[in-house]
Amino acid sequence: NTNNLKFELYVVHAEVDGIGVPLAYLFIENNGNCGNGVRTGVIIDFLVQLKTRGLKPDFFITDKDFAQISAARFVWNGIKVQLCLWHIKKAIEARLANNKKPQQINYNGIAAQQQFSFIDPLFSPSLTKEKIVFCPKEMRPLIWKMMNNHLHKHPLIPTIDGQFLSSASIWKMAVEEIYNFCKQNSLPWLWVYLWNEWYNADRWFLWFRAGCGDKLSIFKTNMFVEAHWKVLKRDFLYKFFRPRLDLVIFVIMEQVVP
Repeated sequence: NTNNLKFELYVVHAEVDGIGVPLAYLFIENNGNCGNGVRTGVIIDFLVQLKTRGLKPDFFITDKDFAQISAARFVWNGIKVQLCLWHIKKAIEARLANNKKPQQINYNGIAAQQQFSFIDPLFSPSLTKEKIVFCPKEMRPLIWKMMNNHLHKHPLIPTIDGQFLSSASIWKMAVEEIYNFCKQNSLPWLWVYLWNEWYNADRWFLWFRAGCGDKLSIFKTNMFVEAHWKVLKRDFLYKFFRPRLDLVIFVIMEQVVP
């Protein structure tokens, strides 16, 4: 809602000595026909311009937008994507509170067992007409407590008994803990969701801090960016309702950035 053409506004925002610094802005036209492939391609072109100017970040913090994630990993090979902790918690709490039954089961128990032998391939839900309890209300805080603990483990941080675990070991222990919890409480729908969205081989390193074994980001959220949008909207665009695009650009370049 920053402009009357409804273009999406992006910013690459860096941290320098504890201060947030906007490096570049991007407007993308999204008329409903702009699929993730198109958005990813545009964002790649945008990030390449920053890479050619010498930007080589170690961490890329974002919400769970796979167009941004794919673009960053394509442009900077080996970069550590770190999903925003606030957005992770919001997404998980919303899903745990929703008992709507999925229309299909996208889960391969055999493939999961090939990764971890302790996983029973037969522990999976079935599509029936009966109502489901995705996750009982009293168990939701326990799920988030475990996931929050998994997120914060890191090879550079010793365990309570002084051991330094590898990233792979941290991942395995986390999967085993969350799997055993789901199985012991007979929650197959919950297990499938957690595995598919958070714990499988393609997802865990996006939100575990252990996804980067030799460095540790000082940030866990993208609140620097959220604060920047707040400044733009409430301090500079508060007089306008979806102003013209050229006015928004003028405000950013001549008022917000200085």
